[in-house]
Amino acid sequence: MRKLILTIFVFIALLGISCNKPAEKNGDTSDTLAILMPDMAGEGQWKTEGEIRCYKGEELFNYMNGGAELYHAYRFKRACAQDYKKGENLYTIEIYEMENSPKAFGIYSLDKQGEHPSIKQDATYQEGSLNIWKDRYYIRIFIPQKGSNIKEEIQSLGEKLISQIKSEGEMPSLVKLVPAGAKKDTASSFWQMIPLNNIFFIAHENLLNLSEDSEGVTFLFPAGKGDVRIILIHYSDSKQAKDSFEKFISGYFSQPSSPKGGDEYIGKKSDKTVMVKLKETFLMVSVGIDETGVKGAILECIKTLPRT
Repeated sequence: MRKLILTIFVFIALLGISCNKPAEKNGDTSDTLAILMPDMAGEGQWKTEGEIRCYKGEELFNYMNGGAELYHAYRFKRACAQDYKKGENLYTIEIYEMENSPKAFGIYSLDKQGEHPSIKQDATYQEGSLNIWKDRYYIRIFIPQKGSNIKEEIQSLGEKLISQIKSEGEMPSLVKLVPAGAKKDTASSFWQMIPLNNIFFIAHENLLNLSEDSEGVTFLFPAGKGDVRIILIHYSDSKQAKDSFEKFISGYFSQPSSPKGGDEYIGKKSDKTVMVKLKETFLMVSVGIDETGVKGAILECIKTLPRT
């Protein structure tokens, strides 16, 4: 499901606004982004196909149908796309500039299942698609058709592009609190309900009071009879965390009992056991098959939280 969300627009991309590859001194930020596209003229049989297409702000909806909203949830600023061809293989490079490095990591983190080639800062390759995070940029390089030498060629494009981005940024602080026992590559960052609902649907209403003042991460933790979904959110103060705790319980469960000033709640949602735990400025939601598993996962999560 997560992979489908990020890749479906590849096949339904619409025509965008084209721009010529400019000189960096022009000063236009979209132009500066376009100049990051690798020059492959001296690299054997490589050649560019068509013009660079650039988009900023709401123009992203002209390029993708059904995916732009997700990018805007991570504070998308601008993007450029360019096609490259080598022999019969036709690749597309997309460079997305986000508000900052944590937001770029956030959109990248939605799909990290696959191989991880040694491309700084982080990269994931699977089935003709290479995703890269570096500083405030999220980069996608993909080929829709099958062909020979795809893995090597797509990686060479990525390495050429990344060599032009000298700076490196920080990942979201909450990712560093993910327990060591969590399943590899399942941690995804979010600040709004849209990304979280795409990973694990909560509700159309913002029951967790998510905003730019809060930061969240969700991941899978093996415990009990199967994997437990953990949602960990950090709020700006304990009052906001407490309000969110009470709002979530009253809105998520069909017949919730009152928290009565407590700091945890265990209930049922469909066939799942759900535990909600409040700890100072942190809120944790644990969803799994059995109560033992959800409690155990919460305890492991608590161990990583900073002590006050």
